[in-house]
Amino acid sequence: MKTQLERLGKLLQRKRGATSVDICEALPSVCPHKRLADLKARGWTITKKRSEKLLVYFGRPPEIG
Repeated sequence: MKTQLERLGKLLQRKRGATSVDICEALPSVCPHKRLADLKARGWTITKKRSEKLLVYFGRPPEIG
């Protein structure tokens, strides 16, 4: 079974990104922004873009090497 952060990382790397609702549906967490902060603390680059009325989050894992 994948961890919450692994599942979140996969969502953020999708071409369409992930909204807060997507994150809440995929993770057993009611605090998606805390999970984003956790990934950021692990070196991920998190960006957000406004799409209509929603914020869409995108992520890039840290480069190794």
